[in-house]
Amino acid sequence: MPADRASASLRAVGRYLQAHLTIGPAMLAVGVNSPPGVPLARYTRVDTRDPGAAEAEVGRIFCAHRLTPTKSGAPYFRAVHNNAQHDGFSINYVAYGADVEIDPGRLDRFFLLQIPLIGGADVRCGSTTVEASLTHASLLSPTLPTLMRWREGTQKLIVLIDRHVVEQHAVCLLDRAIDKIEFDVDVAVETPVGAAMRAQALLMQALSERAGRSVERWSLAHRQLRDSLIGLMLAAQPHNHAAILARPASAAAPVHVRRAEDYLEAHAHEPLAASDIAEAAGVGLRTLQAGFRQFRDKTLTEAILEARLGRWRALLADPAQAQSAGELALTAGLIHHGRAAAAYRRRYGETPSDTRRSAQTRR
Repeated sequence: MPADRASASLRAVGRYLQAHLTIGPAMLAVGVNSPPGVPLARYTRVDTRDPGAAEAEVGRIFCAHRLTPTKSGAPYFRAVHNNAQHDGFSINYVAYGADVEIDPGRLDRFFLLQIPLIGGADVRCGSTTVEASLTHASLLSPTLPTLMRWREGTQKLIVLIDRHVVEQHAVCLLDRAIDKIEFDVDVAVETPVGAAMRAQALLMQALSERAGRSVERWSLAHRQLRDSLIGLMLAAQPHNHAAILARPASAAAPVHVRRAEDYLEAHAHEPLAASDIAEAAGVGLRTLQAGFRQFRDKTLTEAILEARLGRWRALLADPAQAQSAGELALTAGLIHHGRAAAAYRRRYGETPSDTRRSAQTRR
């Protein structure tokens, strides 16, 4: 989503919330403080003075990690995690009381926007370390290892966004497949972009608190807020694909490329020769290969693999499928299971078994 559209969407959602919720203009202003009291208090999931219990319980909400108080005895330790779950994201309030080190490694499944409300932290993500504070939030990417040290008394508002949701938005915006999105860690909240991202997180918090557990009634507003924040992240926060967005938009792919993609969608599981695809597209093979390179930034072979991986993912995600992951790979046209599994993890950020397990839990 371009920055101007993201900003327009942000303003529209703000007007929508003001019309439907008891939220005054001051609360929607950039740089507003949190509401009085503990944010998201009705959504408490963790409240414990036991570091071991906190590590396990917070790990079930976010991901497995190591939580270590840095001072002997940790007299001020009290872990509080309030968590409001929504479609493709959650809004969280987290505090530990004491000075703690948090080592989650790679987050894998989600992005985290962490906004200090009180205190600060040293946050290392990949090779970059930032000092998070009231003027600097942090944005953690799932493919980069993370290590944090929260100072005593630190409290954060944290937005978790599912990785696949962000990547789907990125694919639509970039008009090409991607393997990963990695953002700059530092979000300076006194800049226009950082202030807008912080304001968006506060809107998410406000809607969760005012709407309560009427999930269905407010689901559209929650999704609008989520998508506006993702639009801001992709359009204005530096990331590894930002240079592509800076280029002029390319012409739409010609009909023979789209025809080939439709053919792949329908026949990827079958034994395919490149010449078969070219014949279905109605052009010569060299023309088709050039079209994929120019308009899709990939080879025809890569397009075939991506189509088969997509079919495999759909099969794995179907709880009605009783076959193993390996058998479903063959059904999708993927003969070399080991190589296919490695390509699957690179593309989707999880293993085929992870997708299968998630599907089975929905049965």
